[in-house]
Amino acid sequence: MHSSFFYLFWGILLQLDFYAFKGIDILPDVLGYYLIYKGLKTLAEENKYFALADKLIPPILALSVVKVYNFTYHPEFLLSFSFALDIVKAILFIANMYLVYLLCQGSIAVAASLEDDYLQTTIKQRLYLYLGVAAVLVFLSILSLLPLGEILAKFRSFFTIFYFAYISVVVIIAAGIYGLYKELSPDRKKIAKAKSRGKQGQAKRKR
Repeated sequence: MHSSFFYLFWGILLQLDFYAFKGIDILPDVLGYYLIYKGLKTLAEENKYFALADKLIPPILALSVVKVYNFTYHPEFLLSFSFALDIVKAILFIANMYLVYLLCQGSIAVAASLEDDYLQTTIKQRLYLYLGVAAVLVFLSILSLLPLGEILAKFRSFFTIFYFAYISVVVIIAAGIYGLYKELSPDRKKIAKAKSRGKQGQAKRKR
């Protein structure tokens, strides 16, 4: 289970889009979802949230292919398929929100089993922040599909602000998952056991 959270950590980070080389995503979502899929192979047995996430990954993985390349570099292609691409991307974004929700809830359940109140609270708070920012982006994305040219021009600055906010919350979500990865580290468990034995030994000597 320990290494599975490492896969989730990198899988979530790879959902961020950084296009280079004339439109190719240097952090492909496809690879990120594959890493999450790999991590869930073990975690799906831990709780219902991870089990649901495991079932959700295959369709998301298939849809994420549309984000491998940024077609704005080929306007002649966009003239024919831009609306369809926007709809697929909106569906993918909403599905991804649900996936992150499931991953965080599953992680919270694992933190609860470890009796780690700090990680439970931290991941929960970051999840709420993520959902809030992502919901605003979904709303703006839906607006972009409507014929509201003049109104959308006014919202462009808001979209940019919330997009950078989205990048920030994805990073802190990944950091919360990484915190759980560290908590489950075999070395940390050995240290915790050693401390527990030390305390038991001291208690016995006092008696």
